[in-house]
Amino acid sequence: MKACVVGAGAWGSALALVLTDTGHEVALWDCDPRVIDSVNSRHRALKLQDVELPETVSATADMGQALAGASIVVAAIPSVALGEVPRAFAPCIPEDVLLVSATKGLDGNTFKRPTEVWLERNPSLEGRIVALSGPNFAIEIARKLPAATVVASRNPAASKAAQSAFMTPYLRAYTHWDVAGVELGGALKNIIAIACGLVEGMGLGYNAQAAIISRGIAEITRLGATLGADSLTFAGLSGLGDLVLTSTAHLSRNRQAGIAVGRGESMDSFLARTGYTVEGLSTVKSAVKLAESGGIPMPITTVVYRILYLGVPVRQGLAEIMSRDPRPEHE
Repeated sequence: MKACVVGAGAWGSALALVLTDTGHEVALWDCDPRVIDSVNSRHRALKLQDVELPETVSATADMGQALAGASIVVAAIPSVALGEVPRAFAPCIPEDVLLVSATKGLDGNTFKRPTEVWLERNPSLEGRIVALSGPNFAIEIARKLPAATVVASRNPAASKAAQSAFMTPYLRAYTHWDVAGVELGGALKNIIAIACGLVEGMGLGYNAQAAIISRGIAEITRLGATLGADSLTFAGLSGLGDLVLTSTAHLSRNRQAGIAVGRGESMDSFLARTGYTVEGLSTVKSAVKLAESGGIPMPITTVVYRILYLGVPVRQGLAEIMSRDPRPEHE
């Protein structure tokens, strides 16, 4: 069996390792020659702390070569690439090939979910497209530490096929039908993780972070339900599970970014210092637009946006949240 993984960053490299453990030969596609050289000459994942890759993994910048003979394509691209990469790749995916989208974000121009973008570029993918999301740090997956993830598709056969491709002794893959809920949970939790980081950076304690997580899942669920997701999905692995992981663990880039800003560092300085991709930065802009268009209250998301893009001081943003009108929790 052969798999094509689009994007040889940390997440793509980790998923390539999983696929090799389920019997696949893997072709990693990337446009960065340094990444390709690292894989092919040293068999190491350049963007995954130099993790060693088996000989069954190769890398190429040639799209045709990467897709040749593949029975499954895994798109592990950042959300900022949702405009360019699907436009190039989607029409070239053969008709009998499964596509698994592992992007945790939204398209910054259209505010669409990743699977919606891929389907727009190739409508024939309907019925064989799957969303993968869950509480998964790439480095821990690569080190084969125990984890669980979700593969969601409207076609049960497609989700079952993806489950088989990613089920290993260290990674449990659960199927789901709610593609919208799984994708939105994976995207929107990054905003709440930034908020938790802001609270941590200001030294405001664990009570505040627990409140942010709890109220954060509430507003994620409100927006998700409005966009067609099942509210219960956000109580699962791709919702609350991923939210807790990303909001509390030191490996979380979104949380680290929030901590830096909470301590007074600018976001531009943090990004330049670390070289990180922080998905929540673009997702928060999309989420605010979606919330405004649907009349959905998302106070934490709105405050994070105001802090990051409108120059509102962090403490003023916190004060705005704490001074909102009293209300029942169950709303």
